[in-house]
Amino acid sequence: MAADPLTDAHAILRTLQSTVDRREPDALVSLFDDPAVLIGTAGDGRDRDGLLHYLTAVATQPESLRWEWREVVPFYQDAACLGFAAFGVIVVSLGSDERRAPIRLTIFAIRTPNGWRLRQFHGSIPSDFSSPER
Repeated sequence: MAADPLTDAHAILRTLQSTVDRREPDALVSLFDDPAVLIGTAGDGRDRDGLLHYLTAVATQPESLRWEWREVVPFYQDAACLGFAAFGVIVVSLGSDERRAPIRLTIFAIRTPNGWRLRQFHGSIPSDFSSPER
């Protein structure tokens, strides 16, 4: 029997955040399936080398990164896969300096014996975020 997709989506997001917080590139890379594709605001990982480069940059940047998710919307689920979108705020901080911006995310994850692995990750900041958030 399939688990609740919203519960699984929140668990994936918590795992992603805790792994980003650890700042260990190998741990972050281990969350992704092979093959996987990552499209981020600062670039992409459309192949394994690009994925490794992007995730290493995220894990080793001087700023800390966190997400505050306001809405999570599952759009696909079967016994081995989960697709969902999330909407919220990305917070990048260094010392007392903090920058916040709206963010949108889609993830397609594959269930493996070792837990969920991300096959697709697309996070983006709207080009015009002067309009009110929903």
